[in-house]
Amino acid sequence: MHEMALVRNVVDIVVEQAEKSGAAEVKTVYLTIGQGRDVVVEYLDGLFQFLARGTVAEHAELVVQTTPMTVKCNQCGFIFPINVFKQETWMCPSCKAEKDYKLNSGMEFMINRIEVVGHKPAEDAAQQEGASGQEAAAE
Repeated sequence: MHEMALVRNVVDIVVEQAEKSGAAEVKTVYLTIGQGRDVVVEYLDGLFQFLARGTVAEHAELVVQTTPMTVKCNQCGFIFPINVFKQETWMCPSCKAEKDYKLNSGMEFMINRIEVVGHKPAEDAAQQEGASGQEAAAE
């Protein structure tokens, strides 16, 4: 299940960015995922909730937008959707060129936006910086 690794990376990035900005809580995380990534979107929310436990993103909502696989015809430049499992979609609907295209969209995996609320009190942030400085000095 590669969804677990992908979501782990998302949680790590979201938490890191939220902590850098001094956010008290992450409200919403917006993702764009291409259909070509072969991700089971239904798994993401549960995995995110599980992996974000005990972090500023613990109660965040995950909003996922999917993008279709599209290709751009090398002959005429027409952009059209493709389904790798349906051979009838492998021909340009405009000029009828067969399998002569390059990928245009569908492989995205992006964090578009992270909505946060509040700010941690300055003393909490200073304590965290001091603790991370001590850890770095110990290494």
